[in-house]
Amino acid sequence: MPPAASRPPLRAAPRNRRRYRLRLRPRSLSPYWVRLSGPRGFESYREQQEWLLLLSARGLPFRLWKADGVNHCYVPALTREVARCELRLYRQEEALNARRNSPQPAPPPRRGWQWAAAAVLPLILIHACRATGLTLPALPSPDRWLSLGSLDSARLYVYHEGYRCLTALFLHGDVVHLYGNALLSALALPLIARSFGTGRAWLLALIGGALGNALAMLFRTPPYVALGFSTAFFAVIGLLCGQARPWRGNPIIPLLAGGGLLAMLGTEGEHVDYAGHVGGLLAGLALGQWERFRLRRKLPALPDPAAALLAILLFIGGWLMAFGLI
Repeated sequence: MPPAASRPPLRAAPRNRRRYRLRLRPRSLSPYWVRLSGPRGFESYREQQEWLLLLSARGLPFRLWKADGVNHCYVPALTREVARCELRLYRQEEALNARRNSPQPAPPPRRGWQWAAAAVLPLILIHACRATGLTLPALPSPDRWLSLGSLDSARLYVYHEGYRCLTALFLHGDVVHLYGNALLSALALPLIARSFGTGRAWLLALIGGALGNALAMLFRTPPYVALGFSTAFFAVIGLLCGQARPWRGNPIIPLLAGGGLLAMLGTEGEHVDYAGHVGGLLAGLALGQWERFRLRRKLPALPDPAAALLAILLFIGGWLMAFGLI
């Protein structure tokens, strides 16, 4: 045996060594019960309540035991795997619901959406020609454009001149009426062009305005004469509200927003076409719901250049029919 002086010195135990305590089982439990929760217990009170509610709903026995300020869940050994399977299925269902309800990122805006505001240029040009009396070759006198293109119910019912539902959108009685519709439309059209594209925004606005004028016939008592782009403007508002996602799961909120805009912007002033505004909003809501259904079903849509060309052809063809050239 080596002398005491040659022995290596004994190392002192570290003072910061973590102390481990042995958790005792609750004496009131049978030895065949095992712990279901982790060694640290429940992470939160909400998790504890979810576990207890799930185990109670499935009819699985359980007991809670508190040790060192932490609650632990014990179940019989024969039902532990069943309880774990139920908890795993519950977590998978919660994760699936969270993915379904999570807001999807908004799609990037379409290119050239700012050019959608150019749709108000025909309104200004037509009114300028009527105000100045500028006569274009092979076309009737601008003084007759109002009678040829306005939404005259007598001509519509008797002679079935359906093109008036379209041409009436580009006629205005005075400068104030023109500037108001042009300004509001120049602000609203780019909003739908961000989602649909410029060409499709023009086409949907024309279709919505024409359908709005056709629906307005159901709310009016003939004879009457109507004109103005405000019907197409409220069709654009209806498009925005119709294709919008439900706010906090309530689909009525976007519809109420459209009704509020109609009440604020479409009920003031002299010679207001209430029926046309309501008809345009309803037509826009229907088109917006169709676009939302189409996107959900991933149905094909008309390409943006083709939609722009079709909108221009509708405008030209409607006025050529009004002038009696076709």
